Amino acid sequence: MITSSLKSSGSRKIKLALLTSLDIQLQLKVRDIRNEDNVRKWMYTDNIIDVDEHLNWIKQLKHDDKQIVFVVLDEIDALLGLVSVNALNLRHQTTNWAYYLTNTERRGLGSAIEFSFINFVFNTLGIKKLNCEVIEGNNAVVKMHKKFLFKEEGFRRSNISKNGARMGVHFLGLTNEDWLEGKTYVQEKYKTVFDKFAISIQWKS
Repeated sequence: MITSSLKSSGSRKIKLALLTSLDIQLQLKVRDIRNEDNVRKWMYTDNIIDVDEHLNWIKQLKHDDKQIVFVVLDEIDALLGLVSVNALNLRHQTTNWAYYLTNTERRGLGSAIEFSFINFVFNTLGIKKLNCEVIEGNNAVVKMHKKFLFKEEGFRRSNISKNGARMGVHFLGLTNEDWLEGKTYVQEKYKTVFDKFAISIQWKS
């Protein structure tokens, strides 16, 4: 089943497809994005990922019911980025999420994906609380999430080690209730950006 979150005639078509459903060539290309400097800079683990490590990660995803990874593809199936949920807890109806795009892909796509994916998490996955973590210094992403009604719920000082230094982590969260109350405002405020894209999300029937 395909769930579509944003549609507009003449818009750029963007598809979020399950990583585990792709052919091996596309799966291998995902490694290139994971290894981009600007992606690794803001990840908890920032080592260069070799082929075996990458393929083992995909193999584990097939049996992991707490993590779902989507790839972002355009109309010719060019790979643009990844979107994932992790720590998925159906009992408490909570999950964490994160996404990143390749260095060449900007121009509002991140905003359109964020709006569509929040709707997917609440409406299709049935989640009641969506959380995310942002490494200290990535102020643009903190600001971005707040535009989509996330609230900063804490800052854990000196929480991780990167490049020999201790760094903190911002914790942000969004409830289903806050999203239902404010999503119309968000959609209207950023309508000109959202209208540039027609986003569909591949999911199980």
